[in-house]
Amino acid sequence: MHTTLNKLRSRLIVLVAVAATGCQSAIPLPGAVAAGPTEPARSACQKADSMWNDKILVSRYPTLPPLTSPGLLDLLTLTTGDFSVKALSAGGDELEAGRNKLIHSFGAEARLRLVISDGAGAGYSGIFRSGAQCMIGRFSLATRPDSESSIPGLALKIFIDGAQPSVNLHLMHSIDGEAGHNFFGHTFSNILPPPEALSKRLLANGFRRSAQQFGARDPDPGRLTLEHLAGTLTNGKRDLPVKAPYQILFQPTPQARALMRDASVVDDFRVRLAQLKAGQALYEVVAREEGAGAEQDTHLGQLVLTAPVVSSHYGDEKLYFQHNMARN
Repeated sequence: MHTTLNKLRSRLIVLVAVAATGCQSAIPLPGAVAAGPTEPARSACQKADSMWNDKILVSRYPTLPPLTSPGLLDLLTLTTGDFSVKALSAGGDELEAGRNKLIHSFGAEARLRLVISDGAGAGYSGIFRSGAQCMIGRFSLATRPDSESSIPGLALKIFIDGAQPSVNLHLMHSIDGEAGHNFFGHTFSNILPPPEALSKRLLANGFRRSAQQFGARDPDPGRLTLEHLAGTLTNGKRDLPVKAPYQILFQPTPQARALMRDASVVDDFRVRLAQLKAGQALYEVVAREEGAGAEQDTHLGQLVLTAPVVSSHYGDEKLYFQHNMARN
């Protein structure tokens, strides 16, 4: 019975995982106040410094909390239209007061730099052309891994100069999860294969209806658009005309893959991630056009770690990454 319940829980979790790498619960506590765009006019790197030094580092865990899975009530909340619409519409860098992370509840934070190779981004605009020097990312699992598989995800927050809000990106390998426990075992992308199990397809249809209610141009829950990254530079200036890749691929480097090659369910991925060294390239970043094959990919650059990875109360309880789907 316990095994059956765990399988049911996993089936419900994996579909909504792609929609909520940093998502919030659907029902705010009484008196909750929505976060407003009150960011003072600071540079992108000043914003990243402030979040890292004043919020993440000061709230590092002295002892890592155990990994847990959502309860049945949480799973029911995850399937509601209100939850999905909120995941698409809420802004800001922090969870609104009274909201909690229902999945991807435990993770690890990192300072990162997106390095675009000389000339590689010439065909694109915005972040895909310029890269980004000051980013904060979050590595997380959608739920506690089982003996055979895990559901890893990566969320990136790119800070923008001045009063402009951050832009965010969610990446996963599959909403069905992946075999094994190597966080860097597979390529992450903004576009995922459709779910295979009937239960996941039913949940996908529910999220699609929520995306349509939101007014998404493309309501496919496994396909996130990239125009919000291609339309701005980190100095706050618009970059027109907007030219974004159809798909972005984050391919783990051999060094990253080797870190967790022998990982099993008894290994805590946060402990392994903390062994990464600043300056290490974690992913090769590749762009792909719609309908193109791998032989036509454009290698853009690398995602590089710039500070040791840490796990914190702030990252698990407050740090928020908006789920982006372009409106009509």
